[in-house]
Amino acid sequence: MNQELRQEYTKFLHHDQKKLASVKKKIRQLALFRLLAFLGIPLSLIYLPKISPLLAYAVAIGCTVIFFYWIKVFLKQEKAKWLYTNLIAINEKELQALDEEYSQFENGAEFTDPHHHYTYDLDIFGEGSLFQFINRTVTQLGKKQLAQDLEQANSSTSSLKIRQEGLLELAKYTRWRQFYAAKGHVRDEQDLKLLEQITQKIHIKQPKQLGRLLVILPIITLLSFATYAFFGLPWILFLLSVVINIVTLASYRKTIQDFYNLFGSQSKLLGNYQELLLLIEEKTFETQLLKEHQSKLFSEQHETASKVLRRLTKTMASFDYRQNILVGFILNSLALWDLRCCVQLYDWQNKHKDDVKRWFKTIAHFDALSSWANLNHNHPEWTLPKFEDGEFHLTANNLKHPLIKAAKCIGNDFRMNGESQITIITGANMAGKSTFLRTIGVNMLLAMNGCRVNASWVSMKPISLFTNMRTTDNLQNDESYFFAELQRLKAILDEIKSGQPVFVIIDEMLKGTNSEDKLSGSIKLIEQLLSLKAVGVVATHDLKLTELQNDYPKQITNKCFEIQLTEEELLFDYKLTDGVTSTMNANFLMRKMGIIAAN
Repeated sequence: MNQELRQEYTKFLHHDQKKLASVKKKIRQLALFRLLAFLGIPLSLIYLPKISPLLAYAVAIGCTVIFFYWIKVFLKQEKAKWLYTNLIAINEKELQALDEEYSQFENGAEFTDPHHHYTYDLDIFGEGSLFQFINRTVTQLGKKQLAQDLEQANSSTSSLKIRQEGLLELAKYTRWRQFYAAKGHVRDEQDLKLLEQITQKIHIKQPKQLGRLLVILPIITLLSFATYAFFGLPWILFLLSVVINIVTLASYRKTIQDFYNLFGSQSKLLGNYQELLLLIEEKTFETQLLKEHQSKLFSEQHETASKVLRRLTKTMASFDYRQNILVGFILNSLALWDLRCCVQLYDWQNKHKDDVKRWFKTIAHFDALSSWANLNHNHPEWTLPKFEDGEFHLTANNLKHPLIKAAKCIGNDFRMNGESQITIITGANMAGKSTFLRTIGVNMLLAMNGCRVNASWVSMKPISLFTNMRTTDNLQNDESYFFAELQRLKAILDEIKSGQPVFVIIDEMLKGTNSEDKLSGSIKLIEQLLSLKAVGVVATHDLKLTELQNDYPKQITNKCFEIQLTEEELLFDYKLTDGVTSTMNANFLMRKMGIIAAN
């Protein structure tokens, strides 16, 4: 299956490389054509008047028209160059991903939160994280949405089934997803800034009266110029009308500058989002999830989002004419151009300010969904979880951690049924206990995002996750490690007591106290978890804790990871088995490393 994916991405890569080479060739040709057209303008005016002045002007005008036409074609080809460059990068990165290399993707380290219910313990964000493994987002809004998906797993069976169907459909549209990513690629947090800017309201003094002025003053200017040019009336009338226009603009100087600070030089970026919206609008989707997101791309006036944004993009581009001093002066003198653009932007905001927030959110959703769909597409050998309501249950066959390289990854079976169930896992150091806890948590998180999981079979009831695996102290707040762990455990109990079903994952509880206290406290904590009908797994080195199965035979299950210990080496099989471990390896490792003397 990996070979089929490699062939697919390689085919796309070669196609895009050929397209890029063709576009670059056209750009070189267009550069020559533009130069010839530009040279034709002065040359025709220098040499052709000797033959015919009319011919000279006609050729000069023709060369000017051709010159601007070639510029338009050139800009179109530059856009195509940018698109195919992005597509090439996308396919190169996917080929790297098939080789189990993910460092080329953003890792979401900025979302790291040591106090989150599970993301810190399960390595969801940061270098080598699940986020980096999944992430294919190209907008900051999409990146934030993907992080939110991972932070707030869905525990509704019905909505998860709808999401599963949507992701399976989107996974089929590989090339559509690639074009979406290529067209939506932005740097830094431009999309966040743009959304904030175009929805930030600016007040205009007396907008209705101003709208009438913008009709009357240009008409007066045009008529005064016409009477001067065609009827020989004094030019002072035309000059006076221009002065009135300039004074009017000056009185709105601050308003114009405020609008330009928000909307100026943003038309190109907004054009990218307009194309993303058009891609979504034009695609025929079949599943409920994708149709629901697509249906949000209409204004209250029943216009499509791409059409409304295209109109805004044109207005913003027109506003940028002021960057050319000569053109800006002429347009403002005759038609109060800047003020006209401000009024158009003001009207647009009044109509679509709330709409555009919803549209950008839809862009973010499709960006994040594409990452999940890409994961499904790249791992067809993974299974799609089966969700069922009723009592909690989790059945997993050949469950593996998605971030461990396939050649080294060992799968395990795991089962839990009913409420008030705790599985205690024992094993020597490095035997695989902590990794297995994260394997369970990460795959449950994938499942509760509607995605495939790294197993041959999974059936479960969705449930919230809460972990205690990597507690940290806080010297700044004078908070010890042990106290921090107690706070974490209390938070878990509070969550369960609130009535929220929770799957608990605990790795070596109460590490910060003495052995006797630790055992006594651990026993009481597990008994309290059982009384609250909690479910979960606990990894421990304290074999005495496994004796709880004698008191709670129907509620506590003992599992272990065994090792083979010889005089020379340790052998790990990383297979989960029934019972309690009989082998420990701390002294062996300390002797091998020279920390303690050999016997």
